[in-house]
Amino acid sequence: MPQIDIVNLTKKYGRIEALSSFNLQIDQPQCVSILGPNGAGKTTLLKALTNIIKPTSGTVKIDGTSVSENPMLALQSVGTLIEQPEFYPYLTGREIIEFAARVKGADKSRIGDEMEYLSKLLSMEEYLDRKTGTYSRGMKQRVCLAVALVMKPKILILDEPTFGLDPRGMKEVRDLIKNLKKERDIIILMSTHLISEAKEVSDRVIIVDKGKKIYDTDNESNDNVIKVTLEEPADINGIIKSPENLQITFLNESTILLTLINGIDNSTAIEKLMDLGFKIKWAEPYNDIEEKYLKTVSL
Repeated sequence: MPQIDIVNLTKKYGRIEALSSFNLQIDQPQCVSILGPNGAGKTTLLKALTNIIKPTSGTVKIDGTSVSENPMLALQSVGTLIEQPEFYPYLTGREIIEFAARVKGADKSRIGDEMEYLSKLLSMEEYLDRKTGTYSRGMKQRVCLAVALVMKPKILILDEPTFGLDPRGMKEVRDLIKNLKKERDIIILMSTHLISEAKEVSDRVIIVDKGKKIYDTDNESNDNVIKVTLEEPADINGIIKSPENLQITFLNESTILLTLINGIDNSTAIEKLMDLGFKIKWAEPYNDIEEKYLKTVSL
C-alpha cells in the first residue's frame, strides 16, 4: 500500500514561517483534502512533498524513502499537478502527454495504451491533436491531469485542481477524483480553499492556517452523526431522555442531530427516534466541516 509520512515539517522564508512543525501520515488509499484560505501553506506543503522546495527542517517520506535524499525513488510512483504549468502553444495535447510518458519510462506500446486510457478517462478525444495554444483553461487543466495520471501512479498530488474552472469543469474534475477512488487503490492528496469541494470528494479533511494543522477529521470521534429533518416542529423545551447508544441534540425545532454511539446502525437509530413520536421527513449524514473551518481559521 502507498504511504506518506511527514514529520515536523517546517519551511521558513526569512522570518516568515510558511509551515510550522507540520505532521501528517496517510497509510491507506483515500482522498485527503488540505483545506485552508489563500496563504495558509497548502502549496508550500505540496511543493515540499514533491521536492520542488527544500524544507527548513523535518522529514518527508513516501513509501519509506526520503524525498529530499532520494527524490527519484521516492517520487517514482507519484503523479503531480502543482500550480498549472504553461505549455508551448505549438505542441498538441497528445505530444505533451506522450512526452510525459517517455520521461516516466514508457515504451512505444505502453504510450499508445496510456493515450487511449487517458483520452477516454478525461474526455479529450475531440481536441487531443489540436495545438494547446487554442485550448481553453479547462482543456489545459485536463492535459495537466493527464500528465499527472500517466503510468497510473499510486499517489496523486493535486494543488487546487479546480481553480479557475467554470462550474461544469469543476464538476468534471470532482467526478474524476471520485471515479479514481472507486477504480483503483490510490492516495489522492489535494489542496483546496473550497469547503464544499473538500466535503464532496474527501475521505479525510485537514484544515490548515498560517502554516499549522489546526483540525483533522481523523482525530474526531468515531461516533456517526445523522441530521434529521422533521415533518412537524417539535417542542425543543421538552425534556427528552436519549435512548441507549443514541444522543439527541436539537439544532432547531425542526432539525435534530442524532449521535450514534457504540456502533449502533442508522436504521436502528431512526426507529428509536420514531418510537419517541417524532415524524421524520428525511435523514442524511451530518458533516460539520464548515462550522469547524469558520471557528478555527483566521479570516
